[in-house]
Amino acid sequence: MSAEVAGPAAAPAPLPDRAPPGPSPLFRLPTLPSWWRPWGVIVLDALIAVGCAALDAQFRSTFAEGELHSALPQGWVSWLTVVAALTLMLRRRFPLVVAAVITGGLLLGAGSVLATGVAYYSLARHTPRVRTVFIAAPTGLLLVLGVTALHLRQYARGHGTSVGQEPVLFVLAGLLAVVLPVLSGLYPRTPRQPWWWQSRGAMLFDSLLVLLFPLANPVALVSGLNGENADALLVPVPVVIVLVMIQGLGLLWRRRHPDVLAVVAVLLIPLVTPSFSILPVSLYALAKYGASRRNLLIGSGAAAVVLVGWAVHATRLQTEALVPFSIFLVVPSVVVPVLFGMYRGAKRSLMVSLQDRADRLEREQHLLASQARMEERTRIAREMHDVVSHRVSLMVVHAGALEAGAGGTEVSADSGRLIGDMGRQALNELRQVLGVLRVDDGDQRVPLSPQPTPDDLATLVEESRAAGMQVAFDVIGEPSAADSTVQPTLYRVIQEGLTNAHKHAGKAPARVEVRYQKDAVRVIVENEAPDGPVTSLLPSGGHGLVGLGERVTVLGGTFEAGALENGGFRITATVPLR
Repeated sequence: MSAEVAGPAAAPAPLPDRAPPGPSPLFRLPTLPSWWRPWGVIVLDALIAVGCAALDAQFRSTFAEGELHSALPQGWVSWLTVVAALTLMLRRRFPLVVAAVITGGLLLGAGSVLATGVAYYSLARHTPRVRTVFIAAPTGLLLVLGVTALHLRQYARGHGTSVGQEPVLFVLAGLLAVVLPVLSGLYPRTPRQPWWWQSRGAMLFDSLLVLLFPLANPVALVSGLNGENADALLVPVPVVIVLVMIQGLGLLWRRRHPDVLAVVAVLLIPLVTPSFSILPVSLYALAKYGASRRNLLIGSGAAAVVLVGWAVHATRLQTEALVPFSIFLVVPSVVVPVLFGMYRGAKRSLMVSLQDRADRLEREQHLLASQARMEERTRIAREMHDVVSHRVSLMVVHAGALEAGAGGTEVSADSGRLIGDMGRQALNELRQVLGVLRVDDGDQRVPLSPQPTPDDLATLVEESRAAGMQVAFDVIGEPSAADSTVQPTLYRVIQEGLTNAHKHAGKAPARVEVRYQKDAVRVIVENEAPDGPVTSLLPSGGHGLVGLGERVTVLGGTFEAGALENGGFRITATVPLR
């Protein structure tokens, strides 16, 4: 009965790349650029642009002509405000151009905070390079603050503004128009470790700190720059404002260069007054991120001395007010930031050391696990080799005799029976090895076979004799009861030696000697040189002798294997008795 082998199934016909052309529609929608899809994005941008245009125009209509700064007539400014807001339709494709157009409209007197905020959010969100954002955003912030100053001066001519309202208006204009939109746009797209910051949160926190650093000093809440203490200034007010802005920008580097920032803060105390100094923040950064405690001690001492000197200058040597005023300056500006920074620095160092230790332990565990896997693989490979190699080798020898048809029917029957017995033995031993690898599932346990005994050594020799090899087996001495731990190793040594003899010497005579000594057991397996070429064609990987050496060495014995002068081969193993 013949069976037909089915060939490979026919591959399905490839699908066409595009649908077949149909009748052309009467009206086809225009193809949109990829940056302006899907349609929901178009609708959203259109609503934002129209809404900003309407609200900006409505906002400007609440002011009479001449109340706000404008370089153009009122009618032109209104139309320019609408046109600048409509450019927000292109904010995803050309964010830098849109921000420049709207900022330029502010300089001409058009636009408002709403359209400017959307433009700078789009600048931070859709500009490919973050570096461009960090160059364009500060520039836009300065221009917005300048335009705000022009509007306030123009408005103050007819209505007037109080001194306390102007700083609030400046802060609101900067936050709403540039700072908050830029930070909102940067947050989801900034890399996890931008520049020298450890995370995006740290970068955004330092950016906000640049704008709000005067509030970090509690002294600024009660002793700000006002008319009462303006005579304590050493430089004009505009210079103070510039110095405050410069030192505030230095807070961006407080994590990377805390020493330099502390020096700058101490030197600028007499010029900017403690109310607007970044001294508390710089000392906190020096205590937390600085690497030298000596620099922290010197910086803290110098800051305390400068603060007391400024207090002497401010109080005009009034003794009754000097001491409490000096304490009021030094404690919140030096003592509290340094102590809190030291605490946070110690906690940070502890967390870093714990993280390093955890990482090191994890690496060690991976190495130990990898080493254990390699050792287990080696052991499994050794067991598989020892279990399968000998039995299969004898099976191949008997199969060769069957193929040659030597000895008639009776010999063939005996060889077939021996092949079956050896196959069953190989399967049983292989089952024992694989059973060790299985997970213990309660009652589903593989029974372990008993350890080899001295009688099993004789059985092993008889199996080789049945395969046609002349084997001389000598046992010298009496086996000790303490040698039960070395019997499996002796069994494997004899097994591997006879297997190698079958592979490389064919039916050449061999000799097995087991010598029981007082404190050791010595095994010798040697074979003579083959009479001719060996036709068994048994494969050899060269791993059996290596495995035997490992077995014997683990027990503290010695192992030798090598060729003899007459062309034979000898294996010698000495295993101590425990």
